Amino acid sequence: MNHWLRAIGQDRLFFFGGHIVYNIVLFIVAITAAKIAGPQQWGIITLLMLIATYSGFLTLGINNGMGIALPLALGENDPIKAQKIKSTIFTSLFFTLVPIGIVQFILIYYWKKPLMDWVILFGFTVSFQLLSYFRIQLRSYENFKLYSSTYVVQIITLIIGLFCLIRGFQYLVILGIVNLITGIFIWIKLIEKPTFLLHKESLIQILTIGFPIMTAGIIGELLLSVDRILISIFLDDSQLGYYGFSSNFFKGIRIIGVAISMMVLPRIVKSFADKKFEEMKHYSLIQQWSSFGLMGVTSIFTGISLFYLIPIFIPEFESSLSVSYILLGVATLLPLSLYPHILNTIGKQKVYLMAQLFGISFNVIISTFFLYFGYGIEGVALGSLISMIAYVTLIRILGKNAFDQLINE
Repeated sequence: MNHWLRAIGQDRLFFFGGHIVYNIVLFIVAITAAKIAGPQQWGIITLLMLIATYSGFLTLGINNGMGIALPLALGENDPIKAQKIKSTIFTSLFFTLVPIGIVQFILIYYWKKPLMDWVILFGFTVSFQLLSYFRIQLRSYENFKLYSSTYVVQIITLIIGLFCLIRGFQYLVILGIVNLITGIFIWIKLIEKPTFLLHKESLIQILTIGFPIMTAGIIGELLLSVDRILISIFLDDSQLGYYGFSSNFFKGIRIIGVAISMMVLPRIVKSFADKKFEEMKHYSLIQQWSSFGLMGVTSIFTGISLFYLIPIFIPEFESSLSVSYILLGVATLLPLSLYPHILNTIGKQKVYLMAQLFGISFNVIISTFFLYFGYGIEGVALGSLISMIAYVTLIRILGKNAFDQLINE
């Protein structure tokens, strides 16, 4: 264990702790919001959050491109190139907000929702994209000290937001304000701030790298949310609300793996830049087993807690308990895929994408089958579990083949 901690870097432990505490507070806020909103209204909020997530496709992957291009530039010890990348992405990000706003407005208008819903949705999306930009920059520089400080800011503002939520503020409004305050905090603390400039070569490089990764990321998000999309199509808002409530526990477990992933990814990319391929796999194995172990233990503890606490404190969502147990299992399986970061780094995004498309298609077929025979949201959750097992198996096979080919070239 000490060897693994040294490999990851002990300075990252503060980041990991901050990430976990922040997401625990966020989880409490989300559960409180669900209880206040009720199943039907929480179903609508779940749908809006899905729209915000898939709106990221209109950024064309510029943030994703920075996640690879910036660590590569830093690994090559080229600060001028790094600054060009940061400024180009920062400028491009503001241009992409225009089509995002238009598409979201059309969707809100088509669904005959109030104009205020569009304002809330667009504001949340803008804050999320900007904060994502700053976080990727901090991760690329491995500035986990400042990254940890941002979690302190988010925790404090979320706690304040919890009281605002009780007083009637909308959940997405609170999250948008928290994201905005955190983004401003990072901007103030950055020594080298990005400027509004576009560099053609940097933009081409970023899009070439980022668009395939973003596509794989969106497809990956679809892999993890196609269940909610199917429910929104075939069932009512209340059933989506029950499932969306259970998905909070899925996301809560998943954040452990995300935190470890963010700590390890820069090391994987820099090892690739130095052509240390076995070292890449070493860091990936650290990520896999650390994530799987922590997520597995946490899932068991969470499942036991839900059994005793939900009927007492949130009885209106008691019927979603079985779905919660299944989704905890789905989340725990995710780290066993092992190869996603390696495939993205070595330029094999198409292989990653193929595995994800298989998982999505398999999930749609199985979950639709269960829905047809009346198994409801429990059937959809079970379909997600079965498809996740198939996806993990396939990507390990494809990833190993791609990695072995890289070594033998």
